[in-house]
Amino acid sequence: MNAIPTDAVQVRITPDGICFIDEEYFTPPPDVSLNEAVLAHLQLEAAALEMPIHAVIQDEQAQYTTSIQVNTDGTSHPLDDESQVSDHPNLPQTTAMLAPPASSPHTADPVPADRPYEPLPEPYRGRLASTCATANQDHFTEAARDADQLLAELSAQYGPSHLYTLAVGLVRGDIAWLTQDYRYGLQIWIFIARSWHLHLGPQHSTTVRAVGNAVGCWRRLQPEDAKASAPHVVKLLQDITIPNSDSAVQAINRRTRRIALAN
Repeated sequence: MNAIPTDAVQVRITPDGICFIDEEYFTPPPDVSLNEAVLAHLQLEAAALEMPIHAVIQDEQAQYTTSIQVNTDGTSHPLDDESQVSDHPNLPQTTAMLAPPASSPHTADPVPADRPYEPLPEPYRGRLASTCATANQDHFTEAARDADQLLAELSAQYGPSHLYTLAVGLVRGDIAWLTQDYRYGLQIWIFIARSWHLHLGPQHSTTVRAVGNAVGCWRRLQPEDAKASAPHVVKLLQDITIPNSDSAVQAINRRTRRIALAN
């Protein structure tokens, strides 16, 4: 059997059929099997890094562990069997319906209707509600513009870390996530996480969500951007200890090493 590199991608499927890749929640697109979605994810990462990806797949549902290599051309094979597997690796088949856990901070849902978290004075409250409605109609450019204007006004009047300003920042972060603007999303979620940490502490769900969203944005950055910003995300996780922060740091370090090896 070939030795498995220490920076191999870790894929874990829980007994309930929930999948995590490098400790980050992963769900397949609608009508796509978990097998196909995991393999497609690994194929995209191998292509982006321009180097083979090794993955260790631990299926707690089927009670076995296997390891595979995914090549840059999309082919793959098990590391304990050099025979080529051109279509898919020996990933577990599961019929479980994968729905995001209620506490998952990385879902791309519409902007929640119960925003803001802190009662804003008028006219800001009405303007923020209108911004959320605009975003939920998929008019993201207009929603981002309106949210940025609100942020500028509230920052000037109350300060960038005031609860009023942060309430709008949460909406702006969600808009960045929905539009896949992960570079901006990372910046704003790091700022929001640190600000909420000062107000609420590390264990509050709002702080945990903001840190989780920052990590989620980083995971979706292109390799060069991810490499440059990795120290900032690691520092965030070191300064604000949330559940599984150590595992998240390890996953960031593994991906950073893979990016460095590819260059």
